[in-house]
Amino acid sequence: MPYQDIEDIAIVEPLRPPSSGKRLLRKIFVEDWGLKILAFTITLLLWLAVTDVNKPRTMRRAVQLNFLRPNNLSISNDAPHTVDVLLTGTREQLIGLTVLDLVATVDLSDDRAGERIVRLSADRVHMDLPQGVKIESFQPTAIPVRLEQQVTSQIPVEIKLQGHPAEGYEVYAMRAEPGAVKVQGPASLVEVLKKAPTETVSVEGRKESFSVSGVAIDIPDQKVNLVETSVDVVVEIGPRREGPPLKSSTTSEAGPMIATVTALLSFKLR
Repeated sequence: MPYQDIEDIAIVEPLRPPSSGKRLLRKIFVEDWGLKILAFTITLLLWLAVTDVNKPRTMRRAVQLNFLRPNNLSISNDAPHTVDVLLTGTREQLIGLTVLDLVATVDLSDDRAGERIVRLSADRVHMDLPQGVKIESFQPTAIPVRLEQQVTSQIPVEIKLQGHPAEGYEVYAMRAEPGAVKVQGPASLVEVLKKAPTETVSVEGRKESFSVSGVAIDIPDQKVNLVETSVDVVVEIGPRREGPPLKSSTTSEAGPMIATVTALLSFKLR
């Protein structure tokens, strides 16, 4: 049997258990690949979602214009009531804006009477916006405003009747209490007002005098403010008389009786 050199014999050393560091690295990078990929995907999606939510956005919204003016001046032209504003903020901030946030206040308190061109900018216009929402621009960027002296005047009331009394009856007289109402507004608009008409009062089918409380005054010009917004209306109705109907709105309570007696005497003389 031939002899084998001892150097040619391979010596197999026993396997050593991996160190704690190697075991940790293996657990992190080798084991449970499926769960790790799923967790990474979920984390990435959440990061993208959070990044998108916090990403600044712009939104154009219509806002109501509110003017601060001197107490002795009024706006007499048809200034716009709303303008468009371009706002910047996160998606959640812009979606959460309420009607109270969308009010733009323009300060005209230092201006004098006359024609004005008001420039709309973040410095000139005040809006109570949530923190983080900023004004970028307005459209239009300027609006014309005419400031006039504000005056107060007493305007006589004009009663509007609707319908017809019952057959054989007529309206003797009508009056408003008070007979004139106080209005305020730009001088050029108040001066042209000759009467303050009421809403319609129906006399359809009526046979007797009646009164209506709280009849609204109807002045179509919204730039003229009513200090007294309503009146009480008294309508006097009685049997139809011969001759033209009484037109005066200041007929006394005895007026219908006198007119009726006159009509009866005329009938007897025939």
